[in-house]
Amino acid sequence: MFLGTYKQKLDSKGRMVVPSKYRDEIGESNLVVVPWWEGNLTVFTTEGFEEYMQTLNELQGSAADKRQIKRFIAANADMCRPDAQGRILLNQKLRAYAHLDGEVVITGDMESFEIWTPEMWEKESETLSDAVGMSGMLEKMKQLG
Repeated sequence: MFLGTYKQKLDSKGRMVVPSKYRDEIGESNLVVVPWWEGNLTVFTTEGFEEYMQTLNELQGSAADKRQIKRFIAANADMCRPDAQGRILLNQKLRAYAHLDGEVVITGDMESFEIWTPEMWEKESETLSDAVGMSGMLEKMKQLG
């Protein structure tokens, strides 16, 4: 599982060190980096990505809508593998999408991890704690069943 919050810096080539606890979880797997809905990036192991795509296949809705979502994700995703120093290269297109330059915040999301600008993570974090809070999270969990 990918848990916790970490700060890292992108080097001049766009590489980022993956937290060591995450590298243990990744093992020998390749990673799939995907532009995500909140303007950040999400990183899956290939196995986790396959599970996520299977979940998309099982959603209610039209086959055409599912194909469009899958196309968007697949066309904009990139596959990589951590190098010997535990770094992954985030390509220019993904860095531009998420406005990544310099410092980044890496957050665990259980089956994947996310990469944010510090500013965007601060905003998301404030939304989670101020607007929703623990009671709001419990209400959301009740709504989900």
